[in-house]
Amino acid sequence: MIAPLVLLFWQGLVEQADEAFRAGEVDRAVVLASKAIAQQPGAVHAHMILGIAAARRQQWEAANRHFSAVVRLAPEDPNGYFYLGQARLYQKQWEPALREFAKAAERGFPDEERLHVETAFAENEAGRPQLALERLGLIASPVTAHFHAVRAFAHARLNQFPEALDAMAKARDLEPANARHSAFLISTLIATDQMQAALREAIGAQAHFPDDAGIQFLFALASYYVPESPLSGLALRNLNEIEPGGPRVLMARGLLHRKRGATAQALAAFQQAAKLGLPDSHLLLAILHKENGDAAAAEREFREAERVNPHNGQLLLELGKLALARGDLPGARSRLESAVAFLPANSSAHYQLSLAYARLGKKEEAERHRNVSRELDRKQAELQDKPRSTLP
Repeated sequence: MIAPLVLLFWQGLVEQADEAFRAGEVDRAVVLASKAIAQQPGAVHAHMILGIAAARRQQWEAANRHFSAVVRLAPEDPNGYFYLGQARLYQKQWEPALREFAKAAERGFPDEERLHVETAFAENEAGRPQLALERLGLIASPVTAHFHAVRAFAHARLNQFPEALDAMAKARDLEPANARHSAFLISTLIATDQMQAALREAIGAQAHFPDDAGIQFLFALASYYVPESPLSGLALRNLNEIEPGGPRVLMARGLLHRKRGATAQALAAFQQAAKLGLPDSHLLLAILHKENGDAAAAEREFREAERVNPHNGQLLLELGKLALARGDLPGARSRLESAVAFLPANSSAHYQLSLAYARLGKKEEAERHRNVSRELDRKQAELQDKPRSTLP
């Protein structure tokens, strides 16, 4: 039996720890909660404070230990299961996270939207995006940016890019200070061949996040892919101020060289970036090697690009072309179908897929994609006949 004075002492420590934590004095809260547990190992709220503090610091062993103690000491409290599930989630332990979230739901975790969104995130990361969307559909009136972001991730995994972009735009509008929302929008617009829209998004984002190297790098990529954009030099300067001489700076410099027609300098810059471990360099290296007639080097770089990032429409199109040239019709069909899903407005993707279907004897599918390609070419020709607007 705990003596009354001891009871009052450790309870007072827990209350002080809670007050310190709510005031943002995390270090002080940790000291006080640790003292409380030293006096009374069964102090549930002290374990909760220490678990949340450890999770914020990504000290996962400590977070798991304290949240597990909460579950053991208060088995009917849904909060312990929820926070243990979150800790599992951030450690990329999807199935254990889902089990803990299910227990939190069984015990009536009070914030239903938060629980559904975290569960949906885990389902999506576990490779079940449709279940994630179904889970999100249980939320009648979503109010958080995280809801829309998770919905975007699930739609993107299903290659439903218009829905993904719409959802992430809502997340961005609700939480404009989160650079990851803008990064998703820009990278997805680039991956789906919507370069003008990507550049518009990047122009706003680079001004809003001037010290974010990832955003500035995407600004450089978007500027490169819009031929009439004069902003590649600005993007390179911005990026070099944040991480001078880094691999992304080399990549951005290579993009600027390539845009100016300095192929040898571009190739050298991309090769340096690749040696420093920048994944995005391999696709551009492959394209340069292909243009220079070095088929073996091009295929090697395409394969490496596929290894590090298989979800890129332009890459899938190039790999589909290679497979078609080799006579690998099933491989060509698979990659070109994926390319069309990523690049629905890309004439070349539809045309190459029509060639694959024709060689597979699928005449109707071949004709359908050939017609789509022709229509896209017609629309592009109409656009080229119109005066171009001046980019900012």
